[in-house]
Amino acid sequence: MRNRLAPNTTLSYCTNVLNAPTVPALLEQLERHFVPVKRRVSPGAPLAFGLWIPQHTTARHPITDALAAFPNTPAISAKGQAIDALAGRLAEIGLEAVTFNAFPQHDFHRPVVKHAVYEPDWADEQRFIHTLAVAGHLSRLQPTRGGSISTLPVGWPGRDDRERIEKAGDMLRRFADVLHKNEQQTGTRITLDLEPEPGCILDTADDVVAFFDEHLSEEIHRTHIGICHDVCHAAVMFEDQRETLRRYADAGVRVNKVQISSALDVDVKRVGVGAAIEHLRPFDEPRYLHQTGFKTGDAFELVEDLPEAINRLERGETPDRLRVHFHVPVSLDTIGPLGTTNNQIADAVAASLEFHGTQHFEVETYAWGVLPDELKRDTLADGIADELRWVLETNAPNS
Repeated sequence: MRNRLAPNTTLSYCTNVLNAPTVPALLEQLERHFVPVKRRVSPGAPLAFGLWIPQHTTARHPITDALAAFPNTPAISAKGQAIDALAGRLAEIGLEAVTFNAFPQHDFHRPVVKHAVYEPDWADEQRFIHTLAVAGHLSRLQPTRGGSISTLPVGWPGRDDRERIEKAGDMLRRFADVLHKNEQQTGTRITLDLEPEPGCILDTADDVVAFFDEHLSEEIHRTHIGICHDVCHAAVMFEDQRETLRRYADAGVRVNKVQISSALDVDVKRVGVGAAIEHLRPFDEPRYLHQTGFKTGDAFELVEDLPEAINRLERGETPDRLRVHFHVPVSLDTIGPLGTTNNQIADAVAASLEFHGTQHFEVETYAWGVLPDELKRDTLADGIADELRWVLETNAPNS
């Protein structure tokens, strides 16, 4: 949906909520789930969505080959006809792909994803080549408008981090050069936007600014590589949304995309440890990593996953407050005695518009399939429509 939050903006919904491993499967699910949403929230104009397409059989083409052939690299041409067919059908049914989510590179709906979502990282040429393919898809779907591609924030910490970070910086600079060349040739701009996430190499504004200052300091790099600000992720890290977005602007780092999302928020002092444990258990599911921020006074600690956080509560730890990286529907203010961080979304939207003129806003509640049953709606379309209506009612100036 264009111009609903502000002039020159798009509001979309990310298709990583769909278990669609192929383009035909994606189209079938878009028609089943997203066309009913269009009828409810955007009957007079195309319904925008953010596209996620996993990598499957892409050959291991050397980076030099991919660079030389952009945007017709073999990694792209293998799916080129399918993407063109998708574009034609989308126009017929009133849907429009305006941004891409290239963070999960492989199957995002396998029984256990956890840390595998960070593989490969930006030190691996396969991340470069897959993302280049995504840029090719975007150039086919938005040949005149361009768009944004969100991606992982370098990777998950591990061995040889300094070497990996150096290599990732080099990869990203080269990717920026490719995007710059493409803009010179086509007149359209595509941006690659790192998405800080709790526990990753880049998970705070300080990390982001330091990385850009060291590895992406030139304007040509910052023109084409920026940030995708995920509201849930910043909330879990207990970062103030407005100040984080102001910090990026002051450092000359652009926020080209905002993912509208909401975390679980537990006031442990108010609800009590026992009730917190009881009501957190239904969210302890095995597929995704649910990093949890503990806050006691001014002290903050990030716990790697929700099972560990619950175990620590059971052993007697009593943080004042905790927040869980579980993307709950943004339309929910509370879940039983638990709260959510959806009250931070309006500040993030307003600040991103004020400081960055951000154009792409994407609701990203990928966790509908693993939500406790009592939170699910009768159909996925019902839930998506609820969320988009809530965003428009809460943030759109003329709604």
